[in-house]
Amino acid sequence: MNIEKSKDYERTFKRITKRYILTCENIESAIELFKTDSSNQKLQFKKIQCKHDKNRHSMRIPNTQYRILISIDENVAVLQCICDHDEYSMRNKRC
Repeated sequence: MNIEKSKDYERTFKRITKRYILTCENIESAIELFKTDSSNQKLQFKKIQCKHDKNRHSMRIPNTQYRILISIDENVAVLQCICDHDEYSMRNKRC
């Protein structure tokens, strides 16, 4: 599966790593785990019911409260953003 990163993802990645909330290694290891085994229980990978984006999914960064929103279309996964529980709820409430 090909992985692409949106501008919003890059922005949230930079903000979270700059504030030392998460390390680059934590985030990249979660993405690597997703590439190799998306059904791994550590990721808690799930589909989100959304009217605007039928292909929206989320996965947890292991051992943290952060999630990565993903839009999967055929063989391409677009990383949308990294968000904490509150932002995750807000983004999916508007969905």
